[in-house]
Amino acid sequence: MSAPVLIVAARDDWPTDRVLVELENRSVEVFRMDTADFPQRLALTGRISQEQAWAGELATEYRTVELLRVGAVYYRAPGAFRFPTGMSGPEARFAAAQARAGLGGVLSALDCRWVNHPTSLARAEYKPVQLAAARACGLRIPATLITNRRPTCRSSPPRPAARWCASRCPRPCSSRTAASSPSTPGA
Repeated sequence: MSAPVLIVAARDDWPTDRVLVELENRSVEVFRMDTADFPQRLALTGRISQEQAWAGELATEYRTVELLRVGAVYYRAPGAFRFPTGMSGPEARFAAAQARAGLGGVLSALDCRWVNHPTSLARAEYKPVQLAAARACGLRIPATLITNRRPTCRSSPPRPAARWCASRCPRPCSSRTAASSPSTPGA
């Protein structure tokens, strides 16, 4: 039997439904879970030792998957953890942090193929990282200034490929600087 694919996605995510149908049409074993079900309807048992990588299982009321058997993980916008009603705000925040560290940490440590690993997704959300990666790949990128210092913004008038100075400062740059650039929106 082939290694199962672990799908981590919201229960009502229709693009994931389509992926699931395609995998099942190819006779691939699938275990679908939503982090919104943890810890109420999804259970995790995870163990690691010097002799063995993360082992254990994920289980719902209907299905179980052994962590060591997971061959790939498809990760797409799972729901937020849901906890029992009646927890205070601080209790819920603590529980969410622990759930993220526990369940999220064990899943992230699985040594298998990933589609959209959570740490890669988090890193890719940062525009400076995107620009650096594009530059490293040889793509042309616009000259970009990211600052919260008004004097820096004012002393660095925008170039044709860089629009951030005039349009993104906390206050607009001087009208003379903003109007001097043909690339400034509204100029």
